[in-house]
Amino acid sequence: MLLIDDILFAPMAGWRFIMNTLIKTAEEQWNDDAPLKERLMELQIALDQGDITEEQYIEEEAAVLRGLREIQERKMAAAGFDPNEAPEEGLTGAGVTGTVEANLGWGPGAGADEKKK
Repeated sequence: MLLIDDILFAPMAGWRFIMNTLIKTAEEQWNDDAPLKERLMELQIALDQGDITEEQYIEEEAAVLRGLREIQERKMAAAGFDPNEAPEEGLTGAGVTGTVEANLGWGPGAGADEKKK
């Protein structure tokens, strides 16, 4: 009896898999901020090259930033946070104090200057 049920309901399981895959893909694209970040870089390059005026840049930048803010709010809502409530720490960097020191170098003599001090 279970084999017959599996055969009869196989098309439904396949359809469910396809729909779940489409929903997942659509949500990923809906929450993808990469195209907006690319647009922001294109605007900066166009401004640097003189293709657009600063007023045009400001207008288009505001639209891109609104889009980025909307995506961030959707991501926060999906994670279970209230997007209207500002987080105490984390996304805004509020409460960050202190200093960080780092020495970056490459090769055998890297950082030797720092060791001599």
